Amino acid sequence: MNPVAIQGEAGSFSHAAVQQLLYSEFDLVPCRTFMEAFEAVVSGEAERAVLPVENALAGPVVESLDLLWSTGLRVVGETRVRIHLCLSARPDMFFEDVRSVASHPVALKQCRTLFDDNPSLESIVTYDTAGSVKDMMLGAVTYDSAIASPLAAELYGASVLRTGVEDDHRNYTRFFELVAPDTPDAAEGVRAAAAVVIRNEPGSLHGVLAVIGDHGVDMTQIVARPIRGSPWQYRFFMEFKAPEADALADCLEALEKVAEETRVFGTYAGYGDDDVSANDPRE
Repeated sequence: MNPVAIQGEAGSFSHAAVQQLLYSEFDLVPCRTFMEAFEAVVSGEAERAVLPVENALAGPVVESLDLLWSTGLRVVGETRVRIHLCLSARPDMFFEDVRSVASHPVALKQCRTLFDDNPSLESIVTYDTAGSVKDMMLGAVTYDSAIASPLAAELYGASVLRTGVEDDHRNYTRFFELVAPDTPDAAEGVRAAAAVVIRNEPGSLHGVLAVIGDHGVDMTQIVARPIRGSPWQYRFFMEFKAPEADALADCLEALEKVAEETRVFGTYAGYGDDDVSANDPRE
């Protein structure tokens, strides 16, 4: 079997991402934190990890990006999961009785309308969407409802009180498939994830962006992250899409010459077109 680490429990959206990426049989390795999931791959407990890196509503998952830098895991694939969220509770509960709603903080951010329309509801932060349902059904917590996937409600025997509680139906989360740094046969493709540290002087960022443009490469994401121990210094996490693999390789090589430090996390095939319509058949 193929052990795969995720942050969260069975029934989470990370679980769905594993199913989309791997198809074949696998052993799920649930972890309470992102750090534990990364460390499971570093230690060899898991062969790979599948972790979120960006949500269409809440933005980048910066903890994943920071751990990607510090652990050196390699990106070999990505997928995108449509996020359908529901409000679930124990079978004896009704929506009118709900006073507290638990979920992962990113999921709670994606459901602001639910709380705006029902100001009496208190949000409770937990480590995982599916885990909040699991703990609720075990009677191990005091909150009386949870936001998670319909699959989580089904797996743990919860009653669905509201469906589609996410703020926007075009709600997707992107996930990276990660392997240990010494894993042979790196994936190839026209997309890449990297991070650069630039010199703190005028024109430094412009020089990096010029190199990307000169090679005909599209920078699909840029996120500034503070460098611990160096106040007001930042590294820039970037993702790229190129028309062909050679152009991407040349661009990444050129970046090393203009940046103070460049680290390429991996090249890989993308997950279809960037333009996702409301009628996306993958939903």
